[in-house]
Amino acid sequence: MARILIVEDEQADRIILASILEGAGHEVYFASDGRHALKIYTKTSIDVVVTDLQMPYVDGLELIEALRALAPDEPIIAVSGKEPALLAAAKKQGVQATLSKPVEPRQLLEAVAAAAQGRPVAATRTVMMRHKMDQRLKILERLAG
Repeated sequence: MARILIVEDEQADRIILASILEGAGHEVYFASDGRHALKIYTKTSIDVVVTDLQMPYVDGLELIEALRALAPDEPIIAVSGKEPALLAAAKKQGVQATLSKPVEPRQLLEAVAAAAQGRPVAATRTVMMRHKMDQRLKILERLAG
């Protein structure tokens, strides 16, 4: 199954998303904002990122932009319950799927499965790619910091 990074500032929503994904056999990692997500992403092999769009510090759209700089083909699913315009903006940034809150379990699982298809297993990523991402993270942290 896939390694999934859930980026969500609301604890209740993180728990709901994690329950759905872990129940389907996925390995789940958590971040409460985009800054924390970038740190986890550069240290952990992740297959799919599921991110909320409205968060403190580094929001979801900024996170998507940073992830695209690190790994242009990273499967990303954007989630929002407050602003449909944010989901449209995320779609323009090339996310694989957008979901409205409250998220339907079936829709989440289908989006994760579709996003993870055709992508190498996270454990097979090269050391060179990780080094490149570490360099870019340092730049992004200086900008966000």
